[in-house]
Amino acid sequence: MKLYHPRSTLTLILYGFGVVSLPLFFALAYAGVYVDRLSEQAQTAVYNAAQAIQGSRSLAEALTGMERTARQYLLLGDQSLFKVYKETHDEFQSIVNHLSILTATAPHRHHIDDIGRQETELFQRVSDENARQQMTQQKTAAIFITLHKLADQISRGSNRQIDHEVQVMQQTATMAQRVLFWLAIALIPLTLISTAIFTVLISRPVRQVDNAIRKLGAGRFGSPIEVSGPQDLHALGERLEWLRRRLIELEGEKTRFLRHVSHELKTPLTTIRESTALLEDEVVGRLNDEQREITQILYASGHRLQILIEDLLDFSRMQAHRPALNLTPVDMSTLVENVLQNHKVAIKAKSLLVTAKLAECRLLGDAGKLRTVVDNLLSNAIKFSPTHGALTIRTLQLENTVVLDVADQGPGITAAERDRVFEAFFQGKRQPEGYVKGSGLGLSIAREYVLAHDGRIDVLDRPSSGARLRVMLPSRANSKLAAVN
Repeated sequence: MKLYHPRSTLTLILYGFGVVSLPLFFALAYAGVYVDRLSEQAQTAVYNAAQAIQGSRSLAEALTGMERTARQYLLLGDQSLFKVYKETHDEFQSIVNHLSILTATAPHRHHIDDIGRQETELFQRVSDENARQQMTQQKTAAIFITLHKLADQISRGSNRQIDHEVQVMQQTATMAQRVLFWLAIALIPLTLISTAIFTVLISRPVRQVDNAIRKLGAGRFGSPIEVSGPQDLHALGERLEWLRRRLIELEGEKTRFLRHVSHELKTPLTTIRESTALLEDEVVGRLNDEQREITQILYASGHRLQILIEDLLDFSRMQAHRPALNLTPVDMSTLVENVLQNHKVAIKAKSLLVTAKLAECRLLGDAGKLRTVVDNLLSNAIKFSPTHGALTIRTLQLENTVVLDVADQGPGITAAERDRVFEAFFQGKRQPEGYVKGSGLGLSIAREYVLAHDGRIDVLDRPSSGARLRVMLPSRANSKLAAVN
């Protein structure tokens, strides 16, 4: 099943904002509905309470007026007083009915029913001719005293009803606060999880693109480039994959070109060096001092050109595959002494003071490649050393590790160039005067050969001027050395 991928990163970001904001919108909507319902309940409660208080007061006032009118009618028998009494009775019963509706579930509802029933019985007795004859002022006063007590109980009941409504509203508000609190507690992790998911969905393809670019920049073309995520970043990944394949092709073409050019140059170079040797040997006749000096310059230049061509050949071979090692026991101090002898002319030409501290060090390695490492480091040190400068080379054994240090008094290597100095064809800003720029492959080849021996090469800090390079090589176990010997 193919997963859905947005068309662009912007779309994915907008989706992320929408999903992350959805729980918050839900919480706000729920809180709004809950608060609106609470507000409506509060308004209804306040209205009912106000109507109950007003009804209780009107009930007491109507009862007082009705008592006065009824007693006057019983005393005087005036029909106009009965008419006023009847209107007051009707108003009283209307108030009672209204209070019955407002207090349908109130505890003092039975008092309202009692006062309505007893007042109706009183009105019927007052309205009946025979019953009215038996009514005395004392009996009437006693009945109205009972009705006033019931009205007072209704008033107190209405007050208790208001207190009850206030308490219910407080409990409802507390419940709403608790519900909203737990809702927030539940939604915060959901929001954080959604944020984390979309952060990964957005950052993962960006990291994949970043890693792919870093690998291309470092020259690691082995693994294919694949970018998942939005379609625009996926398309960018496909372009980077195309670039990777194109760089592999260019690397192959470069290697083939270097190999071809190097082999093509070796033939005329061999002829030049042999001809120069014949001139130095005076095969074609004796040479004067000027001619001999020119011959020496030709020989030195030919030798330099041969080194450059060999560097190109070694580099082309390393680009094709990892250097193969022909492991044999190697005495590192003896190897360094031999290399120093080969550079004796160059050292003498610059009047360098060489300090060689060579402890006996044995390891299992490829003598030819180790010789190239020492030769490249020493050539570099001589090249950058000033005239009458000092050059130090040291070997020592540290447990199962052989250490080679080469230090000079040249311009040194800046901190910014330390990571790049071992890159192929890299030329530092600080170049010695009077020298033609080299190929920039010497330290690169040295590093590859050291890595092939499972060793490492580093640029060390030096308090004084100059550069100090250290090579650390595993010497292998003594049992393995003995087996080879």
